[in-house]
Amino acid sequence: MGLKFTLSYIIKLGYNKLCDQNIITLLGGGQMFKIMTRADKILIAFILIASIGSIFTIPKLLNTTDAVKEVVVFIANQEVARFELVQSSESIFKEVPFTIAGKEYAAKFEMKDGRVMLHRLPEEIVPLSIHKEMGWISESYQMIVALPIKMYATIENNTNAVDTDFDIIVQ
Repeated sequence: MGLKFTLSYIIKLGYNKLCDQNIITLLGGGQMFKIMTRADKILIAFILIASIGSIFTIPKLLNTTDAVKEVVVFIANQEVARFELVQSSESIFKEVPFTIAGKEYAAKFEMKDGRVMLHRLPEEIVPLSIHKEMGWISESYQMIVALPIKMYATIENNTNAVDTDFDIIVQ
């Protein structure tokens, strides 16, 4: 009788309605929704929208468009090359020589349309081509990484600003 009653109850209420009631019961029997006022719900919605919006707007606000961009290449946290990121419709290639375990290698960078990409490094020093698959970067918050040799390339904005003892928050 218990199974028959349960099945008829599920059919009578409908599966979706029963699931909704169980979720409300798990959340405290609907008490949480009764305690929240309309202002609470508006505040939660505002915080949620502001959080999601900041994910997209903060990186754009941190970039300066008038700055000259430079590609900086590091190996084991030491800068090995720095060159200007060229805005050109034609591909421009730049080779950066470096030494790993006493052997000379060259990293081949391709620049086009204000973006840069690192071509495939030899398999003997970088077995996986993850750095190649990272593709093109064009912003200062992006980087290309080749881990086995601890190489990474990033873009820096060269604004030629005069550094002072005060930052914008202190002033």
